[in-house]
Formats: sequence, C-alpha cells, structure tokens
Amino acid sequence: MKQRPNGMPTIDDFGIENVSIDDIPAGHFVAKVDTLSMDAWIRTTLNDEGMHKTGDIGTTIRALGVGQVVETKSDNLAVGDWVYGLMSAQTHALLPEGAATKVEPEDGIAPSAFAGQLGITTGLTAWVGLIAVGEVQERDVVVVSGAAGAVGSVVVQLAKARGAYVIGIAGGAEKCIYLTEKLGADVAIDYKNSDVAEELAKAAPDGVNVFFDNVGGEILDNVLDNLAPSGARVVICGAISQYQHLEDVRGPKLYLRLAERNASMRGFVVSHYDSKYPEAIAEISYLMRSGKLVLPEHVVEGIDRFPEALFMLFNGKHLGNLVVKP
Repeated sequence: MKQRPNGMPTIDDFGIENVSIDDIPAGHFVAKVDTLSMDAWIRTTLNDEGMHKTGDIGTTIRALGVGQVVETKSDNLAVGDWVYGLMSAQTHALLPEGAATKVEPEDGIAPSAFAGQLGITTGLTAWVGLIAVGEVQERDVVVVSGAAGAVGSVVVQLAKARGAYVIGIAGGAEKCIYLTEKLGADVAIDYKNSDVAEELAKAAPDGVNVFFDNVGGEILDNVLDNLAPSGARVVICGAISQYQHLEDVRGPKLYLRLAERNASMRGFVVSHYDSKYPEAIAEISYLMRSGKLVLPEHVVEGIDRFPEALFMLFNGKHLGNLVVKP
C-alpha cells in the first residue's frame, strides 16, 4: 500500500516490490503462494480506521490464501506440505509455523478449495452464518444478498441442501441465470434492473424466514420490510455497499420491523465459531464430493494484478470465488 485510498481505490494507491528471502528463522517456513482469496474485508484494512486491523503504509496487503511449503525450519511442516493462512499479496510468504494451518488436498478437493469452499472467509463463513447463526430449517424461505459472490454462492447451495426455498439477489441477467441454472436457487432477483421490494413480495408472499446479508443498504431495508410474521432471522455477514464510506455508514431505516415481527438480527465473526469448523468441513466436503456444491473460480493471473482483482469485488465483474494466482 503506497497511500490510503480516498473513496474507491485506484491503481496509484498500490505498488509492487521485488525482495529476497535471505534467512528463515527457526520455527518459520516459506510457502509458494498458490491461490489468494479476494475478500471484501481486504478493502477495510486500507482505511485509517477499518473494521479489521488497519494496514500500515508500505506494508504488504493482507489476504488469506493457500500455498505449498518450499523451505522450512519448522519441526511441524515439511517441504511439499500445503498450508492455509495469511499469505498476503505476494508470490512467496515467510511465516511462523503458528500463522498457518496444514491442509490435506485429496481426490475431488483441489488445494484452491481451501481458499474457497473450505476456506474460513468463504465456505466456513457461509456455513456458520446460515446454520450456526441463522439456524436454517427445512422449508424456510431464505434470501441471500450478494448471492453470486463467493460466500453467497455457498450459502445458496447449503440452504438448498438443507431443504430451504432460496431467493438470491444479484446484479445483472448473467448472474441471475448463474444463480438459478448453476447453483439451483429457486428465484433470482436482479437488483440492477428490477424493483427488489416488489419482486421479493412476489417470490415470498408469506415472508422471509432467514436473510443472509452480504450487502446492507437499501437491500437490507427491502428484506426487513418483507420478514415473516414471527421468528425471522437476519444474519449480518457483511455490507459491501458501505465499505467505501465507513465514516458514514448507512444503517437500516426499517429496523423496527424486527420488533413488529418478533424477529432477530445478529452479526457474526466466523472465528468465534471455530469449534464448529470440523462439522462445517465435513458437510461441505460431502456436498462437494457428491456434486451438490460447486464454486466456480474467477481467476486473475499474476501478483501485479492484485489491485485489479480488488477492484472487481466492487464493480461486480466476477462470478463465484474471485482469486488471484500469483
């Protein structure tokens, strides 16, 4: 990061450096980065006061990803091991052994899946938010905003696998086709070209039982206005519509619908539910092997294109899991 963005980041906010790793301290290792997950939280680290830990000027942009150990002075990691952790925007990562988790790719599960379906910020976030927090039940009406993104794509498929009726909200006809034809959503609403409130009323005449929100803003109000009469759960995963102006975040105008309809709204941080990870990994892995959960990758090649990939998060020009292959 060369400078802090003023509003939407531009290419001038970023720089690239060539450096060498000359020494590996005891208990550390070097991983060749295979896949970096492009997640919305990265944008918040560029701010002076972010939702997540703020990055310093001149430091490497933080990003989670998966890599393969190429050198090691760790007793617990060998050359060739695959690891997941804070690889950051670089081709090779020098890390202490405690900063990464060893993962085991297998038949039907590629290494990149650990930055996607089985990644903390994607698949595990989707599972925790929908199941542990949202307590989805069979025949629930589930609405997912940002449904064509990485987390949203997994939420849609998990909800369908649990027997829910799923409405996905995304921008553009291509994404709506992807939701219904590729992921199995029952209804897709194009927020760019339709009246979301009107389409929600048609798709969920008896109201929404679970709303998994990745977007915030006006769409959150639209869904609050269409909650089921009692017991609805609103899950706040993120609010990508607000990340460009965190100093002036717009909250929901219709939050009183929560009281009127005996509903609840809960935010969550996935790491608070780490005891649930084995259960989540088991279910997601099973669905992957049985062909019931897929997550297309939108791959950006080259570490020098990392800023370009970050911009894609906010202009909506990707489907599924946006990743960088350094």
